[in-house]
Amino acid sequence: MSEENTYRVKAFLQLFHKMELGQELGGCKIDFEHNQYVISTVVSANTPEEAKNKGFLRLSQVLSVFSIHTGVSYKVNRLHTEQISGKKPYLHMGAVEFVRQTYLPIGAKKIGEIEKTLAILDKLPDEKKSTKIIDNAINYFLRGCYLETTWRSESFLNFYKVIELIAQDFQESFHQTLQNQLASSLLGGITKEERTHLLTSKRLIRFMCLQLGIDISNDVSQIVELRHKFSAHATLKEVDVSFKEFNKCKALAIKAIINYIHQQAHSL
Repeated sequence: MSEENTYRVKAFLQLFHKMELGQELGGCKIDFEHNQYVISTVVSANTPEEAKNKGFLRLSQVLSVFSIHTGVSYKVNRLHTEQISGKKPYLHMGAVEFVRQTYLPIGAKKIGEIEKTLAILDKLPDEKKSTKIIDNAINYFLRGCYLETTWRSESFLNFYKVIELIAQDFQESFHQTLQNQLASSLLGGITKEERTHLLTSKRLIRFMCLQLGIDISNDVSQIVELRHKFSAHATLKEVDVSFKEFNKCKALAIKAIINYIHQQAHSL
């Protein structure tokens, strides 16, 4: 059966940023309706249910990119699907009043960065290894944002998984670089076991940061050492994560995802 109907799918947001309305990003439009911010997209589908699923998938993708650029988790209060063309009768849903709430304003520069990230993601082949890494990394990041206010230690672990996951994609080139450095130094004759001890998480993450152009200062050491405390305590004791340590991990996760996505543009 051919897709004959066109629907507008709207996601009403509990909180969003004060920004210029009517902007379109990644095929989605941002407006303010019924005292609340709403992001919408238009899809073709055979049924309202199919339209809702297709529309929500795209809206979720765009909100995910907003999240990795702003570090904020966006909650959808209600999904609204209305038919705008095709076979009659058109289907509409009634409006609901909400209390207006907003995050800090988001400027044109940040909107431009989000738009650029969305454009790259839209061009990445689904079957590509880096695309799957990006999808998993974003899911870990969103989970970290969701848990941020209720379970900081678990939120920290999810942000760390983002860093760890992306770093693993640089493991092969890291090993080769290390071997080359050892071969050209006085350490060229070390044993295989001794070489293994040099392949640490800290060095791999530092290597990832170098490849992605991330300024790391001393943050990597602090983040990795804190992660190791979780392993040492296992599940017997909650690990205390300070706001400073937490924010460093989250900031590195954000930079890792964004820079990794933008690095993929060179392979398109």
